[in-house]
Amino acid sequence: MAYHNPVYTTHTLSAQSIVTAGTLLSVVGPKGKQGRLVGIGAVVTTSTTGAATELRVGSATTADKYGTLSVPVATAGADAAYNDATINDVDSNLMPADTAVLIATDGGCTAGAADISVTIAWF
Repeated sequence: MAYHNPVYTTHTLSAQSIVTAGTLLSVVGPKGKQGRLVGIGAVVTTSTTGAATELRVGSATTADKYGTLSVPVATAGADAAYNDATINDVDSNLMPADTAVLIATDGGCTAGAADISVTIAWF
């Protein structure tokens, strides 16, 4: 595995509603390359209410296979930035080549939106 020279991609969703559970974006890496989740970040742009929402990076069969990020109830603003993601074991849990990776939300909050970014290293 050529971890030493990966191609990094950052997928950004601006002011994305995180209220309804479901897939926000589906991505596939460069042809023939496996991936490792590097990070998940979110900045609340519309205040979240009700409960925390979980952002998930996974597969069609396991929504949180690669990692998660909890976005708590928060008021929109500069202090509402989160990047303490739980990234699952990257060495034994690689994203397969030429397969869709799903970026999703569990829809836990009753209102809210966030700028979301997911970074993946492909090798």
